[in-house]
Amino acid sequence: MRDVVAPMALAPLVAWASMACQSGKSAPPPPARTAAPIPVASAVPGSPAAGPGSAASPVEPAHIRLPRSPDAPLGPTHRPLDAAALGRIAATEFPGFEREDQGAAAGAVRFRHTTSSRPHLAVSVAMGPCSAAPACPAMDLASWTTRRDELRSQLPRELRDRPDTRFEIGARAVAGAPAIYTYQLGYAGGVDDKDQPSVDYTDAYVLYYNDGVNQIRVTAHYVDDALGGAPQLLAIAPPDDLERLAVAFASFYLHAWQ
Repeated sequence: MRDVVAPMALAPLVAWASMACQSGKSAPPPPARTAAPIPVASAVPGSPAAGPGSAASPVEPAHIRLPRSPDAPLGPTHRPLDAAALGRIAATEFPGFEREDQGAAAGAVRFRHTTSSRPHLAVSVAMGPCSAAPACPAMDLASWTTRRDELRSQLPRELRDRPDTRFEIGARAVAGAPAIYTYQLGYAGGVDDKDQPSVDYTDAYVLYYNDGVNQIRVTAHYVDDALGGAPQLLAIAPPDDLERLAVAFASFYLHAWQ
C-alpha cells in the first residue's frame, strides 16, 4: 500500500525531487502560533484497516490546529533565501504535528509535518531560491494549464490512465499573492506479480508559489492506511480539508520569508 503524490513538477521543481538526502540543523525559531482547530474526518481508533474492495471505515470528527499567519499581504522578496534563513524557517514545529527533515541540497530544503493523531495527514514542503533550478514559471494559470499532461504524467500509470482518476489544476490567492494548485484523487487495488494485494492511491492538494526570486511547494496529503477506494478517501480526507492545510502552511512560510 502506498500513498502516491506527484513529484515536484515543472522544470524548477523537478530538480528538487532528486535531491540527495542530507541533514542540517540550526537554532529553531520561537514556537509557531496556531489558530482555531478545524474538524477533519477521522477513522475510529482501533478500527481495522480496509483492503481493496473493503467497506468504508466509520468516521468521527477530529481536530487539527492550523498555523496562524499575519493578516498583512505578501510583498515580493528581494534576495534568494540562503541556507541560514531556510534552516531557521524549516525548523519551526507545530503542535499536533511531527516534523521530519527530508534532505537539503542545491540551495533548497525539504521537510514534512505529519499529524500525530489519525487519520495521518501530512504537509510536505519544499522551498528554496529560484536559482536552485531553472527560472521559476510565472504564476499564470494559462501557462501552467499547458503543462497539464506533464503534471498528470507523473502519477503512476496505474492511476494516470484510469478514467476515474481525478486531476484538477487551478489558480487561487495565498495571502493576496497569486498561486497555482493541483488536486489529485485516485485509487487502484489489485494484486502484484506475486499475487499479493497491491494498492496505489493518492489524495493530495499541491500548492505552488514563487515570486521570481524564491519558490515553495506545499503538498497536503493523506498518508494513512489504504481504504476501500476513492469514495472512502474522500470521506476521510476531503479536498476542502487538504486545501485548508496547504494554504495555512503556505501562508505561514511565505510570511516568514518577509
